[in-house]
Amino acid sequence: MFERYTEKARHVIFFARYEASQTGSHIIEIEHLLLGILREVKALFEGANIDEMAEELRRAMHVKGAPKVDGGIDLPLSESAKRILISSLQEAEQLHHAHVSPEHILLALMREPAFPSILLEKHGIRRDRIVHTLRQEITIDVKSQSVDLVRELERAFAPLAARLTPEIEPAVLYAPPQESAS
Repeated sequence: MFERYTEKARHVIFFARYEASQTGSHIIEIEHLLLGILREVKALFEGANIDEMAEELRRAMHVKGAPKVDGGIDLPLSESAKRILISSLQEAEQLHHAHVSPEHILLALMREPAFPSILLEKHGIRRDRIVHTLRQEITIDVKSQSVDLVRELERAFAPLAARLTPEIEPAVLYAPPQESAS
């Protein structure tokens, strides 16, 4: 299922599982996914107090007296978490991205009418700003890849072009013979 997910997106899921085990949950919820995103991609939350957001999430999920769950066991995803991860694939496709990044997971999470999306909005994290950032990143990435590709092609073909282009002697202009005036 996670073939199209970037390494960072996979880290988000790993951190979500860790957060679930720390809060005593036997299932990964969307709150855990957001905690995973907060851990992995802090740059997305510029200007927001990440620590405060994480604490609010943990307080909302904490069950008094719930013991931590062994982090080594494979915790299943809740139905809402599965829905978010499936939606993140759709978010990537809508933006014409080949892979799912943490940003796509965040965009999918923000569509869900639940506590994490309310919390993000409360802290000034807006969906349109994240989409704008993703579009800028892909444009910059494509431009830099294009420039790099042209330079690489020039370097690769320079020796071949030098061998194929013989030294050109000064050209002798062809002038048609002039007719004699007889």
